[in-house]
Amino acid sequence: MTEQQTDKRAEGDAPDAQGAPAGDVGGEFAEAGRLSTAPRPDTAVAVPRLGTRELLRWMWRQLTSMRIALTLLFLLSVAAIPGSLLPQREIDPSKVLQFFGAHKTWAPILDRLQLFDVFESVWFGAIYVLLFVSLVGCILPRSVAHYLAMRGTPPAAPRNLKRLPVHASFRTGAPAEQALAAAGKRLKHRRFRTAAGTDTGGAWVAAEKGYLRETGNLVFHLALLGILVAVAIGHFFGFKGARLVTEGTGFCDTVAGYDSLTKGQAVSDADLPPFCIRLDKFTASYQESGDQIGQPRTFDAYATYQASPSSPQQKVDVRVNEPITVNGTNIFLEGHGYAPVVTVKDGEGKVVYDGPVTFLGIDANFTSNGAIKVPDAKPKGLGFQGYLLPTALIMPGSMPASVFPAAQNPVLILTAYAGNLNMDSGESQSVYTLDTSRMTRLDVKNKKDAASGNALMLAVGQSATLPNGLGSITFDGVKQWAQFNIAYDPGQPIALGSAAFAVLGLVGSLGIRRRRIWVRVSETGDGARLVEVAGLARTEGATPTAEVTQAAEALAADLGVVPDEHEQQGKSTPRTGASA
Repeated sequence: MTEQQTDKRAEGDAPDAQGAPAGDVGGEFAEAGRLSTAPRPDTAVAVPRLGTRELLRWMWRQLTSMRIALTLLFLLSVAAIPGSLLPQREIDPSKVLQFFGAHKTWAPILDRLQLFDVFESVWFGAIYVLLFVSLVGCILPRSVAHYLAMRGTPPAAPRNLKRLPVHASFRTGAPAEQALAAAGKRLKHRRFRTAAGTDTGGAWVAAEKGYLRETGNLVFHLALLGILVAVAIGHFFGFKGARLVTEGTGFCDTVAGYDSLTKGQAVSDADLPPFCIRLDKFTASYQESGDQIGQPRTFDAYATYQASPSSPQQKVDVRVNEPITVNGTNIFLEGHGYAPVVTVKDGEGKVVYDGPVTFLGIDANFTSNGAIKVPDAKPKGLGFQGYLLPTALIMPGSMPASVFPAAQNPVLILTAYAGNLNMDSGESQSVYTLDTSRMTRLDVKNKKDAASGNALMLAVGQSATLPNGLGSITFDGVKQWAQFNIAYDPGQPIALGSAAFAVLGLVGSLGIRRRRIWVRVSETGDGARLVEVAGLARTEGATPTAEVTQAAEALAADLGVVPDEHEQQGKSTPRTGASA
């Protein structure tokens, strides 16, 4: 006992019956708290503060982890879903306009979320860039580590091979050098990489096989990275456009010739290839009977194109999923529809419009809507909004409707307006809708159809006179239009090659097993040698039982061990031989 403790004892602070100082209030509880393993309630845990450098390092490690890479890949897949469900401007701008007409409330909201330009949106690009960085930071270090592992030697044999899941052993009178040489030869013959060594437990040979499994895994992920690179190349150095062409008309590959055009950042107007294409005729066939009546069967766009102004004209049939390639640019047939041909005369009897007007289909039977705008008519501008019924069925007491997608009985139903079309306001307008805010609806109907009310119902060849001497309109016939999508993507060969490597890498990753086999030779003290063979799989569910068994039996045969003397060691141990 120290002198200080003696003084305290002398001062009357002797321990009581419970071992706590008598003068210490609550000493019993303090003693119990000191013996407990729980932290003291008043002890604060010191949490190290992360500086800017440490925080950035932690964020980088999180971003480059395989877990985050897989999460970003999943998010990219989910983000692409709206691009397949909703029409996209760069693919089919006409369908986007149809969507706006059918969903006047939701369409502007979806447009603000960039859901009609999914693959050009900010949020899709952010996920794409994060995934690219994550894959680079995750795969490249693993590739370097795997390369070093492939150039390294297999790990040394464990001291106790009996602890491995697959183990076999036998005794032999052959020298240790002979046994090791035979083991190395056998394993090399089976395409194992081998290494030899000695330790306190004896001499050993280590062998490993199946490196191509990790190689295939890395090739698969590198191929994914290659696909992302291909997409980036196509985005920066390619372009996509769409043009709606009516029969008898065409366009040239210039910026002004497109209805919509999306160019990569590295593409200028001069980089567009100088080709021209004209739609000579469009034909479509439909099922005319049975349960699938009205279903499309064939689409053919017979066109003429020139690869350059000095090149000869070439005839071609463009079909769905069968694009043509001109100057490295693919031309796809994306959609089709009808364009009624009308002749409009103003109040002075002058023809102010004569030709086809593009209407957009709104149902499976190609009921189409559109607008005819004639701002130059005198004394007032004229406008018509209405529908085209390719195969019209008109029954008393019911609304006219199209019952078949082919133009077998076309009827044009129009509502006429007169006034200012508001086309000089500087604001962009859809060519398929009419701004009637400054126009007056005309009370006009067919003379032969008193039930049509204020709407004009015209068959092919029929005309209608507008009231107040404002002019007339004639329905001359129907032409068809086709939409061509033009795309140039220099990243396609890279994407194709990357996809092929991804398949090969996946096959290697799933079909190859990485495993290790060790052979250890040790002295037994009676002049013989104990040869042990054991194996371990680096892949779950791929224990190399058969390979260990075959290696042990082949090695025993090479050393002259009698097969009849084989003995078993454990349920996972293959049959092996033992010499006396």
